[in-house]
Amino acid sequence: MGEVVVEGNGSVMGEVAVANPLPKTPDEWLSEIELAYTDAGKTKPFALLTGQWLTNAKLFHLAPVVALKFRGRRTKGAEAERVTETALANYVVNSDPDGVDHGLEAKPMLAFALCYVAAHLALDLLDEQEAEAILNYCERHLGER
Repeated sequence: MGEVVVEGNGSVMGEVAVANPLPKTPDEWLSEIELAYTDAGKTKPFALLTGQWLTNAKLFHLAPVVALKFRGRRTKGAEAERVTETALANYVVNSDPDGVDHGLEAKPMLAFALCYVAAHLALDLLDEQEAEAILNYCERHLGER
């Protein structure tokens, strides 16, 4: 369970989860991404309450929020907005039919992995080489377990 962060004036800033340790190997990243994907999938019933239908193909939208949650960061505020924008922009760039198209619409878990790793890149917890190595590993091994 997370802890509630309270400002000096007593207003609640939001719930912050205890940070998970950062994975060290691409295989550890894949394991965490699978856990994060499962975590995001648990929100599907709640989407229906808002009149939305959340499918596996749309779970990538939640990847930055789950990344923030797993790193013990606030899921609202300026940092969360910046991380979300960066992660979703990476999805757009990598699914451009006129440019680079990795077929992400047909590979929901890879789309989620891309946004999850991009969120960590935006948090400066990974560099571009590490992110690329993780994503290459994920592309080769997703769905094998």
